[in-house]
This record gives sequence, C-alpha cells and structure tokens, in this order.
Amino acid sequence: MMECIYRNDTDRMVIVKCIGTDHFYIEKVVMPTEMFWFEAPRDARLEIWKMSISGQMLHVRADVSDYAREDEPVAETLWAS
Repeated sequence: MMECIYRNDTDRMVIVKCIGTDHFYIEKVVMPTEMFWFEAPRDARLEIWKMSISGQMLHVRADVSDYAREDEPVAETLWAS
C-alpha cells in the first residue's frame, strides 16, 4: 500500500474513485479546495469524476502512483515519540 493525496483545485465537487485488485475500492466526494488523503495498492487506478448538468463525467483516469506522497510515511510524522 502507498499513501496518496488528492487535492481538489476546482470550483466544483468531484468524486474520486480508487480501484485496485482483490476487490479494493474507495469512493469519496471531495469538495473544492479539500484534500483527500488515502492508502491504495501500488497497482490501483484513480478516477476523478466531475459533476455536470447531465450527471457525472469522467475527468481524469490515472495511476495511483501519480498521487503518491513524496515525503516520509504518515506513521513517522504523526505519532509522538
């Protein structure tokens, strides 16, 4: 699993779907300027759906690695020592 972050830089809410092997699935509504922090398998795909008048429209399809955190893991930054 890898830690990932998606930030909604649009002025509309989006739906983020992360799909991986072995029935891995996360779906989250992300509001404008909100950040979504999640863990996903390295081979997972990320879909970002924008809302339109006619419903949801696929906006981005990418590898989850494109949204991977580049700094140290959460376990080392959030826990008090």
